[in-house]
Amino acid sequence: MTKKPITKNIDHFFRGAFSVDIVLITFHNQSLKLLLQKKKDLPIKEEWGLPGNLIDPNEDTNSAIDNLLLSLIGRNDIYKKQLRTFSELNRHPLGRIITFAYYGLIAFEEVKHINSPDLKWIPIKNPPSLSLDHNHILKEVFKRFQKGLLRHPNVFHLLPQKFILSDIISIYEQSFNQKMDLPNFRKLILKSGLVEPLGENNKGDKSFGRPAELFRYVKSEDKRKLKDKINFRFYA
Repeated sequence: MTKKPITKNIDHFFRGAFSVDIVLITFHNQSLKLLLQKKKDLPIKEEWGLPGNLIDPNEDTNSAIDNLLLSLIGRNDIYKKQLRTFSELNRHPLGRIITFAYYGLIAFEEVKHINSPDLKWIPIKNPPSLSLDHNHILKEVFKRFQKGLLRHPNVFHLLPQKFILSDIISIYEQSFNQKMDLPNFRKLILKSGLVEPLGENNKGDKSFGRPAELFRYVKSEDKRKLKDKINFRFYA
């Protein structure tokens, strides 16, 4: 007698969904800021959390994050990086949802015209209680953001084309919650070749004394040497 093959019921493997969430960071008014989104769907309606969306069946993760950014800020040609997935059980009240977490960096001048009541920029230092597990996602993603600042010229994605050195200093100090050795930092970053003076002063500087000098970012052709250039050894 021939035994019938055992057929495994796999229906339950397809009872779930996928999503993308993004930690979008900018720098404005001497403050690192995070974009939050007011949720529209039950059961988390009216709660604030990281911007995100479910992945449609006809999308891959790259298309999903690009479409999300278009809906948020009207563009997707920004620095963005997929970091990891969050797949903990019961992370969403409606069922099993696995999310792909990204972080993005953008200069405020490129997104300052956002006027949606469902979006707001808040200081990243002390975020409020966010929807679902978004505080946990933010904490994990911010660690990777810190590592990126130490290994890559990511700080320049947060700055306009023309910037002052104190902006870079402020970003690093806020990111690591440490004061910098300012004279040493200025010396090292100027020596790095990553910035060059423009021969202009910041006309918007209303402080007393001489306006700060403006600089621009100089892209390095040799990526192998970038890490050495960014090794500012800036902690006081």
